[in-house]
Amino acid sequence: MSRFSFRRLMGLLVGAGIAAGTATSVVAADTKVRYAVDGFVLGTLIRVAEAKGYLAEENIEPVMLTFSYGVDTVDAVLAGQADFGVIIDMPLLTRLSSDKLAVPTLIGTPNPGWHKLYVTQDYKGPEDLKGKKIAVATGTAQEFVTRTHLRDNGVNPDEDVELVGLGSLFEIIGAMKAGRVDAAWIWGQGVEQIADDDRYRFEADDSIVNQKTTALLVVSKDFLANNRDAVVGTLRALDKAGAVVKTDVEEAAAIVAKGIAGDATKVKPVIMGQNYGLSFEKTAMDSLKDKYEFLIAQGVIDPPYDYAAQFDLGVLKEAAPNAPTVDSLD
Repeated sequence: MSRFSFRRLMGLLVGAGIAAGTATSVVAADTKVRYAVDGFVLGTLIRVAEAKGYLAEENIEPVMLTFSYGVDTVDAVLAGQADFGVIIDMPLLTRLSSDKLAVPTLIGTPNPGWHKLYVTQDYKGPEDLKGKKIAVATGTAQEFVTRTHLRDNGVNPDEDVELVGLGSLFEIIGAMKAGRVDAAWIWGQGVEQIADDDRYRFEADDSIVNQKTTALLVVSKDFLANNRDAVVGTLRALDKAGAVVKTDVEEAAAIVAKGIAGDATKVKPVIMGQNYGLSFEKTAMDSLKDKYEFLIAQGVIDPPYDYAAQFDLGVLKEAAPNAPTVDSLD
C-alpha cells in the first residue's frame, strides 16, 4: 500500500472514531429525526441544540413537533408520530409499561415548589394532621408528595389520617371550599383559588419533602435499536445545549421564547429553575424508583414491569462520559 493510500485510510478511520481501537458513534449521513417538544420550556435543550446547529453537527436533520404538554410528546412517540419526547416523571412511569419507550437520560431536575400545602387556621404542625381529612389527587405526584410528607413527619398516611381521594384539582378545591377536608397540597391555578379563603392558610411548599422531580428524554425503543448512532448524537448535541443554558441563559431564553412565541423575560426564570443538564444522578434516580414503587402500591401500575429495562445507561456514558451516572439500576 502506498504511503498516500495508508495515510488516507488512517484519516478515514480516525474520522470514524475507529483508529487506535476506539469506537465513537457517528451518524454516517443526514438522518431525519422527529423531536416532539412541549409548548413551554420542557423542550429547552432540544430547541437550543437545533438553533445552535449542534444537531446538524451530528448529521441530524431535526424535525420539530410542538405539543401542548410533555405528556402529549410521549404519547406522540407511542403513536409513531415522533422519535423523541420530553416529560416529567410521574406520567412517564405509567407509560413505560408499554415497553415501547426507552429513557437515555434525565434532562433536568426542576426546583421544588410546585405543590403548596394549605391547612386550616388552627394548624400548628404535622402532628395536628392526625385524625384529619386530607384531599389527594389519587395516583398522582400530589398524592406521592402528600404521603411522603406525612411519613417524613411520623404520621402514617394509611392509619393516622383520612386521605380523601379525588379526581382533579377542581374537585380538591371544591372539597376545601365546602369544608369537607382539613388540608391539601394545591398546585397551579388552584393556589389562586384557595388563597382568598380565610379558612385556610399557606404552610409550606414541597421543598420540605425529601424527594426530587425529574424531567426525562424519551425515545422509541425501535428507533434506539435501529438508529443508536443518532441517539448518541442527539445526546451529544443536548449536552452542548446544556452548557449554553448554564453559561448564557439569556440566549437560551431568547431561543425558547422564539420557538413558543413567548416573552423571553418570563421564560428565563422558568428555565433557570429546571436545572437542565444530562445525567442519571443517583438522588434523582432513587426518587424516580420510589415513585415507581408508589404507583405499584396504589395499583396504578398493574402488573409491575421490568423497571431497569426501560433505561439505557450506555447511551449517556458514550455521549457524555463526564455526566453523573449510576452504575446500575438494581
